[in-house]
Amino acid sequence: MLANPTKGIDEVLKRFGDVEFACEWKYDGERIQIHRQTDGKVTLFSRNQNNTTEKFPDVIRRFPQSLKLTTKDFIADGEVVAWDPEKNVILPFQTLSTRKRKKVGEATIKVQVVVFLFDLLYLNGTSLIDKSFRERRKILRESFNEVPDTVVFVTSLDTSETEEIGAFMEEAIRGNCEGLMIKTLDDRYDIGKRSRNWLKLKKDYMDGIGDTLDLVVIGAYRGEGRRSKVYGAYLLAAYDQEKKEYQTICKVGTGFTDEVLKKDYKDFAKHKINGPLKNYIYAQSLTPDVWFQPKIVWEIKAYGLTISSRHLAAKGLIDKSKGLSLRFPRFIKTREDKNPDDATSTQQLVDMYKRQEDVESFVIKKK
Repeated sequence: MLANPTKGIDEVLKRFGDVEFACEWKYDGERIQIHRQTDGKVTLFSRNQNNTTEKFPDVIRRFPQSLKLTTKDFIADGEVVAWDPEKNVILPFQTLSTRKRKKVGEATIKVQVVVFLFDLLYLNGTSLIDKSFRERRKILRESFNEVPDTVVFVTSLDTSETEEIGAFMEEAIRGNCEGLMIKTLDDRYDIGKRSRNWLKLKKDYMDGIGDTLDLVVIGAYRGEGRRSKVYGAYLLAAYDQEKKEYQTICKVGTGFTDEVLKKDYKDFAKHKINGPLKNYIYAQSLTPDVWFQPKIVWEIKAYGLTISSRHLAAKGLIDKSKGLSLRFPRFIKTREDKNPDDATSTQQLVDMYKRQEDVESFVIKKK
């Protein structure tokens, strides 16, 4: 089963609509299909069904370490990538391509590899291709153990939230991946076909709108995991010059280094307030953990503008009941040279949205 490339993020979201889907890191390696027979023999195949067993003797030797006791014969789908075990990082595809293709002696191997598993097609005498991806993925994780520096499951996220997809895309890129694979959760496996249920979203599609925006930070959300001691995301607003209001346009949690997150956590302490100001226009569902005075302006890059039922920037100017929001916003830098009332205005947002619509219409007509 192969993925269809997409021309952009909009195409992914429009094509899948309300269907539930999973996002997976798209690794820059070689597709590998692992076949194991009941006698324990393991054979490897490429995406074109070429036998690549001789190329990866280290995989043949180490892969059985990942099997659970009940796992006997199977066909698993994955990606083999070059790996630096000392730094725990993925290496470029060019590094993997330096491996010999045939008669590789394990003692002569200079490029270490890891197999990232993402699907299971057959297990213990039973085909799984008619099961949904959601079911196959569950069975995969029940049938194998992760073995450091050898076999691991792909990094994945089930979501339909634009901001979460954007943050996950950023993580994938920082992890030396090409982008994301996006897969519907409830469809079967299509053998040897390019499926509409699997789409590729590469970092090349993240260039977005040409202009950056200057937005005011009005709130923050407590972080989790490795961000538990800092804010994990911030609530940003555009400025309505006529109404003198700060109207929310997005949450942003990507584009930050760890150092910037720590610094911002300290710097924003002096701007904390007990609740929202009267001229803060926001949806209750977006209420942050902490509110700030409108003092700090950030430069933000985004993929584009979209009509939103959650954010209220420019509400009524494009849509009667909805505002505008940013797709895949990411932090660029603090604009120390700008005051809050110098921030991107709601009228500027409307103008940017209309220019964006004009460009999209032109592209569609040109095709």
